Amino acid sequence: MEPTCAACAMEWSIQLEKGLRSCKPGVPVKAILQMGPHLQRWSRELESGIVPNGMFDLVPGEDELFANAILLRLADAFRGGNTEIKLSVVRVFLIERKHHDNRKHKQCKGLLSMARVANHLELLKRVKSVFNDGDSESKTLALVLFGCWADFANDNAQIRYLILSSLVSPHDCEVRASLFAAGCFCEISDDFACITLEMLFNIMNSPAASLPIKLAAARIFAKFRCSYSVAKKAYKIGLELISNSSNEDILVIMLFSLSKLASISTLLTSNHVEFLVSFLERQLTSHVRETVLRCIYFLFRNKPSLKLYSNTSFEVPDGQYMELSPSEYEAWKGDWTDDEMLELNKLFSHSEVLNCIV
Repeated sequence: MEPTCAACAMEWSIQLEKGLRSCKPGVPVKAILQMGPHLQRWSRELESGIVPNGMFDLVPGEDELFANAILLRLADAFRGGNTEIKLSVVRVFLIERKHHDNRKHKQCKGLLSMARVANHLELLKRVKSVFNDGDSESKTLALVLFGCWADFANDNAQIRYLILSSLVSPHDCEVRASLFAAGCFCEISDDFACITLEMLFNIMNSPAASLPIKLAAARIFAKFRCSYSVAKKAYKIGLELISNSSNEDILVIMLFSLSKLASISTLLTSNHVEFLVSFLERQLTSHVRETVLRCIYFLFRNKPSLKLYSNTSFEVPDGQYMELSPSEYEAWKGDWTDDEMLELNKLFSHSEVLNCIV
């Protein structure tokens, strides 16, 4: 049987320490980057419940000890290393963050979960010192790390303040990094999401904000998934921003972001499809019109029950209709209520656009 990550942890920790101590050019960076796939695999094992300590003669808690040692070494490297070292550390945790974003559940159970990072305050302290004492580039990288560590950093008041205050930084790179971090926090914290939402609204309406900043802010609207109430509030504000914007690039990003946000709820999905259909009636550029149609397709793909037509019939790809039995109809419509289905059927029956793309 292949050794688990817990069984390999001591060897990985030693290899990382040797690499960081090496004076040969490129060796420390290589040692750091090698940890990326290791941490990603380790998180997958933990989330799958693979913890066979006895099989590999591991002392209970030994894996957590070495995991925290590895994380602490990476944080020390970030604090004391040059820009190349800092970038490599950030890349390692971005790899783990990508795995985090691909999970079906939002609650972290992997290597960077609050329950497993016993020395999280020490990690945050080291990166915070880089933010406080470093230049704009160092602050940017520190903010990205805070975002990657959102699962155990989101309750820290000082880190929250650094992220929110950086949203109004005069340096665009810091603002974009803080937007990334804020988006990570918004996925798991209701109160932080509400504060961020107000600041995003101000950024999007500010004539002083550059277009790249507004586009980055628009992408964050897809992140307000921590609760239905927050998602609903973000969705309403997003619609207001779309109505007040004439910039094609902003419209495209906002349409995609709100479509992703609406997909978390059947009710929001229904409302958003209705909005998109009505939006097509406006004078739109070909790019925006194409985006609207792609958004509708995305929602149909993620919510198959949207393909229902009047009564219990729906159209299959070859253009023929199939009749559903009452039990099949109940399974097909999922958590939609009869009233919602009635309203949805009314919408579809009057929409030539939907009939064309389904």
